[in-house]
Amino acid sequence: MTEFSPHFENSLAGVLEDGIHILPVRVYYEDTDAGGIVYYANYLKYLERGRSDMLRLLGVDQMGMLAFEQDDDVQFVVRRAEVDYISPARLDEVLLVKTGIEKFGGASLIMAQKIYRGDVLLVSAVIKAGILGQTGRPVRMPEKIKCLMENI
Repeated sequence: MTEFSPHFENSLAGVLEDGIHILPVRVYYEDTDAGGIVYYANYLKYLERGRSDMLRLLGVDQMGMLAFEQDDDVQFVVRRAEVDYISPARLDEVLLVKTGIEKFGGASLIMAQKIYRGDVLLVSAVIKAGILGQTGRPVRMPEKIKCLMENI
């Protein structure tokens, strides 16, 4: 059995280009309704994959942070999602989820995300993520993660 190489695993996380994380996502049958159109809630899953893979590509170990072994370990939670559904995606299409950092708050982060099919904008979203510490209370963004995000 062939093992996953770290190089291959990182390639699954998309790419960083000009301050934007880009993640390709294929639309599978399970993502669609009876008409072969992506069900609206599945776009939220695609957006989550974009945010998670951006962090992964930056070297942020979200699973490790959930153990709260380090003093500055945190978890990210969606506090607010504004989503505009512009045009539908269909079965077997390849979409690009693009994620950019808009603004850092004290204990929050605002990200702009867009989903494209080629050059056609399908979904536009603004996601506000809260940053929580081990107690579940808001905490400031760890400086090491902020630096990674600022230098995309």
